[in-house]
Amino acid sequence: MNKEKLERICFNCNQFLTASMEEATEFGICLNDKDFEPFIEELLEKSNYSSCQELINSKKFLGEQEACEDFEEIESIEIDDATPLVQELKRLCASGDLTPESLKAAILEEKIRNIDWKTTPVDQYVRQLKSPKIEEQKAGISSLGGMIALGNKEAFKELFNYFTQIPPPKTVEEVHFKKEVLRHLESDNTKQQIIPYLIDELYKIPSKNTTRQWISDIFRFLEHSPNEKIREPLEKMLKDKRFSYRLKKKMKNILYPNYFSDELLA
Repeated sequence: MNKEKLERICFNCNQFLTASMEEATEFGICLNDKDFEPFIEELLEKSNYSSCQELINSKKFLGEQEACEDFEEIESIEIDDATPLVQELKRLCASGDLTPESLKAAILEEKIRNIDWKTTPVDQYVRQLKSPKIEEQKAGISSLGGMIALGNKEAFKELFNYFTQIPPPKTVEEVHFKKEVLRHLESDNTKQQIIPYLIDELYKIPSKNTTRQWISDIFRFLEHSPNEKIREPLEKMLKDKRFSYRLKKKMKNILYPNYFSDELLA
């Protein structure tokens, strides 16, 4: 594809920088001007115009003027007209809502949209899990849970490891906390990895009023798990005298949802 020849004016020069980031303007400055050398980094990398605002005001000129012999044609970029970002910019222009703030918001949204959450590093959230502050831990749990829902396997690995280090709950507060972690772990793609741990938890946790809700949640999880993964361990538990009649009834209801017989408990 032939590149279209741009008009030889300052506005189309690679060294031309608009005189303001806060508003649309036809004025700009030339970065080849030696007076701006001390401020290049602030202007280009940080968009910090305040570092030399008076100089900009005194040196700015119309970009429509004919370029000098140092003209360096700006690189043109082909933009896909169908991208969400372009469509949003068109909408903002049409409604008269295109401002520096709305432009920044649209660009940020586009960056977030293009993030590959499945491979995004989770180190910062793992550090939160290791914090002595419970609020920091909860923030890490929530963030990792969101990434698990988006298919991030490393997020599941780290949060599941954290989950397995939590002792069987004894108080109502501990029950609610562990339930919350399980909620963030659970997805259709992770259930099979969680099942063995929850089965083991049933052997460890004492059955009493304060833990009843956690036990019920475990059975609810197993009830919605693949039958071929839970049948053998639950049938083994049915034969174990450590489990009460009430708990065995829960097991039976999961294994045989359409059939109930007290003879199976014998």
